[in-house]
Amino acid sequence: MGLIDLKSCYENLICPRCSCSLHVEQSAIRCTSETCPQAANPFPIVQGVPALIDFDDSVVSLENVLSTSGSSLIRRATHPRLRRLLRVINSPRNRRSEANTAQMLELLRQQTSTSAKPLVLVIGGGTIGSGVEELYAADDINTLALDIYWSPIVQFLADGQRIPLADESVDGVLIQAVLEHVLEPQTVVQEIHRVLRTAGIVYSETPFLQQVHEGAYDFTRFSDSGHRYLFRDFELINSGTIAGPGTQLVWSIEHFTRSLFRSRTAGFIARLSMFWLARLDRFLDPEFSIDGASGVYFLGRKSNSRMSKRAAIEYYQGAQ
Repeated sequence: MGLIDLKSCYENLICPRCSCSLHVEQSAIRCTSETCPQAANPFPIVQGVPALIDFDDSVVSLENVLSTSGSSLIRRATHPRLRRLLRVINSPRNRRSEANTAQMLELLRQQTSTSAKPLVLVIGGGTIGSGVEELYAADDINTLALDIYWSPIVQFLADGQRIPLADESVDGVLIQAVLEHVLEPQTVVQEIHRVLRTAGIVYSETPFLQQVHEGAYDFTRFSDSGHRYLFRDFELINSGTIAGPGTQLVWSIEHFTRSLFRSRTAGFIARLSMFWLARLDRFLDPEFSIDGASGVYFLGRKSNSRMSKRAAIEYYQGAQ
């Protein structure tokens, strides 16, 4: 796995509250600005990783992080067999994500000098996303992962709206199924633009027509055009449907059944019986599919020019 030691990035860490540099001690990380509260109150260390979060401006509280040792407040399946079953039902082999991740890595290899490995930041890296496994397996790519909760594969806890990394400090950013869970997605994208080096690569996936998941921590949806405009400060490389109307239909059947029988279990059984509909996505017409997509993707390059509002209208890729 290409996850690097956070120590190699200490010089690029900044305070999420005031953006000043950080002083790393043996058992504490503090802000170097004497006027910042984090100078006197070091960032907490939970399960061996620092929680570099401005708790005064985040959906998570310091109390929750300390009382749960940084664990997620969302219930997730932990049994290996159940996790595998849910992966088969919810996310069949994601060939589109696999291809997009491979393209992202190839672009990074082409534009990075042979003397240095490209550094990719994964926002929402508490789990390895569907179809992005190649990133973690690549020996010639350094990967740095953050999330709002602790897991064995994150190097630090952070809020994507205040990424504690210096300007132009990473070569690529991967953000999959995260933007719907933040209150200010535009702020996250601006942060991505800030931390990317010149011509850095971003790959994003986000839902369009999906029901609420993760409860109170689910806020926003984007059409393909809306997703493209969200990344208006980036040059388009590729974009489109990541999961089509078949996947969307499975979600709808599950939630209809949940509501009808007032039972999550009934919904799960319905999804289990109808999961094959998602396999039909690959046979659907792309122009019609994108108007009813379950999720969309964007692969782009950091740009110094901004997409105009008229260009956002001209971008539309659907069948209407």
